[in-house]
Amino acid sequence: MWGLPREISGLSEVEVRLADDVTSLRDVIAALKRQVPALEGIVICQGEDRLEDTVVFNIDGQFIQADENLQLKNGDCLRLLTLATGG
Repeated sequence: MWGLPREISGLSEVEVRLADDVTSLRDVIAALKRQVPALEGIVICQGEDRLEDTVVFNIDGQFIQADENLQLKNGDCLRLLTLATGG
């Protein structure tokens, strides 16, 4: 985790283990909510399994925003981070 997710959780890394039939980003977000409840309401939308608009996943070097149904592959490396802001 980078940026705000890391600041809120105090963690740089979280290992999320999912069932074999669980393969979407929505499933990862739900697991993160269970494992790191402090993320809900700031990084993860309150009561939902989706990220706030300012937060994205980087999956194997590609930024993914607002695609909770994206299917993952075994071994994908996910990074959770906030988008850079500024002017």
